Amino acid sequence: MSTSRFLKGALHGIELAIAKSEPSEYIYDGDDFMQLDHTPAESSGGYISTEVNTAVMVQTALLPGMCLTAQTDGTDLDALLITRQQAIGGFDITIGSGRRLAYEIRLRVNQATETALFAGLCTSGPAVLDLLAINTGILGNFDAIGFHALSAAAEVVIDGVTRILGGATQTGADAMTDTETDLFNTYGFQFDGNKTIEWFLNNESVGTQTIAAATFPTGQSLIPMFSIKTGESVEKSMKIDYWVCVQDLLSSDRPE
Repeated sequence: MSTSRFLKGALHGIELAIAKSEPSEYIYDGDDFMQLDHTPAESSGGYISTEVNTAVMVQTALLPGMCLTAQTDGTDLDALLITRQQAIGGFDITIGSGRRLAYEIRLRVNQATETALFAGLCTSGPAVLDLLAINTGILGNFDAIGFHALSAAAEVVIDGVTRILGGATQTGADAMTDTETDLFNTYGFQFDGNKTIEWFLNNESVGTQTIAAATFPTGQSLIPMFSIKTGESVEKSMKIDYWVCVQDLLSSDRPE
């Protein structure tokens, strides 16, 4: 049995070794943060981070391996936003394309109150304070698909959400986890390239969402993005063990 195949969850049926090495089959992007070499502005791992005060992005030991720790400053409404560098490109999300896209991330939230976060795919360009709204942590006015928690809450409740520019946040998987401080969970989704998103928690399906062009970011190119924001004058942090995003190439896109 191949160890590179995810037998459950959002990445079911995708051979990751092929996805990483065969660009004629898949578009792949992901990281396990084993090689992160980071400075406050930019890392050689292909990320750019922005912050308001003294938020940090550091590599942290994890058994086994390493993880990324993203932490705000202890100032109310401080935030840290991490994006892929533009040169890496994006994932095209289009209803009716038939291009399956799978995303998975394993993360933990280290604080149990007043913590906003987003992990997923979003259009490029949001300012550090704009991706998650001030005081509430509601996902800002961008095209996005991913996992989201609100800051104006006594518990860190993580939902699976989508949003279209100019529209409201759509909750596809409600309260996937809450108040699970210092526990890692694996969150994932798979878009079938047509009209359905299936959401996963710890490699098990937690439901499907039927999407429509009026409320879903169809026809957009989205890039990986991670952000954490504090709703009080306390440092907030999350640890990301790994993340991965894979998208099919259609037969017509593949070289002869």
